[in-house]
Amino acid sequence: MVECLPRPYRSLDAGSWFKLIGGASLQNLPSLANLALAYTLAGADCIDVSADPAVIVEVRRAIDAAVRLMAAAPTERPFLMVSLSDGADLHFRKAHFSAEDCPSDCARPCLRICPVDAIAVGGVDRQRCYGCGRCGPVCPFGLIDFHAWQPDPGTIGALLAACPVDAVEIHTHQGNLEGFHQLWAGLAPVLPRLQLLAISFPDEPGMREHLHALWEVIRTSTLAPAARTRLVWQIDGLPMSGDLARSTATRAVQFALKVQQWHLPGYLQLAGGTNDASVALAREAMLNVSGVGYGSYARQLIQLESETDSFERHPKLLRRAVERARALVCQLKPHLHQEGTASWLTMLSP
Repeated sequence: MVECLPRPYRSLDAGSWFKLIGGASLQNLPSLANLALAYTLAGADCIDVSADPAVIVEVRRAIDAAVRLMAAAPTERPFLMVSLSDGADLHFRKAHFSAEDCPSDCARPCLRICPVDAIAVGGVDRQRCYGCGRCGPVCPFGLIDFHAWQPDPGTIGALLAACPVDAVEIHTHQGNLEGFHQLWAGLAPVLPRLQLLAISFPDEPGMREHLHALWEVIRTSTLAPAARTRLVWQIDGLPMSGDLARSTATRAVQFALKVQQWHLPGYLQLAGGTNDASVALAREAMLNVSGVGYGSYARQLIQLESETDSFERHPKLLRRAVERARALVCQLKPHLHQEGTASWLTMLSP
């Protein structure tokens, strides 16, 4: 009998890979559980979250609940991925300010601009904040700063070894080769069991040479062969901006046109400013990419429902969220439209 490849692998090969980016610093457990449940039901291939054990366990539970509802085979479940960084990176930070220093007559523009309602009169809710950085520039008194947040590279392997993780994404920057070596050494306990590895990178001078140097480290390591032959290169166009305007999607496409000339081994995936314009722009540019990672846009798409209550207790909210999420997923997977409404979805309250 021929063994069926996991659906995420099949999607990469078909150019229909859909990744939900939960946020490398987002630790809002109820919201992340709802996002994972809805996007797993909608057909996502990967759910990418913070390397926080509590987040990992809750998101895995939500994925399992979705798989049970669909009565899906184990090969059809999405990969659970965690994001890490080999050095300082804006994805791994939290906003901070002292509420006592905030003048009583301040108009508090930070409250209005925060996309996840992480700011209140008393300060920043660290569980909700994912470090988008929009609050800092609008503070009229310059009171908001940002604190780095990420696991210790030396202990991350032991931490993840006890967690149900399928994949790892490493955010890198040009000049961080030593930091990558340190993080890679820390990941030694989990490398042989990983099903997928992704490398996320911005548009910086010298990046092509840097990525090829990383590949040499990866190529000769103990990383599982299946992951080594399916390396995903995440092209980070305009980070954490996809919900701001449709035009933000152009940055990743423009960067990808350059990256596809680098002949990196594996698959190319768009991210950073991606939204409902990304797939059309990629096709117009005749980009050879295997899929798209959606962050703030995908989360905002169902935020009204996901921030209300647990989807598992509210089938009506879940159905509404899945239908919205599925519309985005179907841009990459049009066959879902052709298959019509899934039988399990019709059982949810209309």
